[in-house]
Amino acid sequence: MRKRSAVLEALERLRDVNPGFTLGQIMALLYVADEEQPLPLVDLRSRLDISPNLAWRTAEALRGADGETAALIEAAPWGGRKAGALRLTAAGEQLARLLDDIIADAQPIKEKPAGPWGPAGVASELSIAS
Repeated sequence: MRKRSAVLEALERLRDVNPGFTLGQIMALLYVADEEQPLPLVDLRSRLDISPNLAWRTAEALRGADGETAALIEAAPWGGRKAGALRLTAAGEQLARLLDDIIADAQPIKEKPAGPWGPAGVASELSIAS
């Protein structure tokens, strides 16, 4: 029997937390979780290659500003500003640990798909015609 993909399992857990998560919000959450110290908002903006306005809106969404979702990050002081950086809340830390556990417990799926993705499941000389 084929075991569920760890990436799919992690995405399902994220969807359980917030069905409206965007890819940008997930990436922002993972960047914040990957840091031991608070992540300056300017660094997050640079890593995601987004505008300052979009970085702020992404942070606000992860802070639970809509009132419908749990706050996964919170503002932290940085560079003389009260809210110049971001860090995980307790709920964010719990979610990050869950995602880490899913990945750590992953087992390879033995079956490899045939076709353009090659024997290892990696794209082999695919080209997209415009």
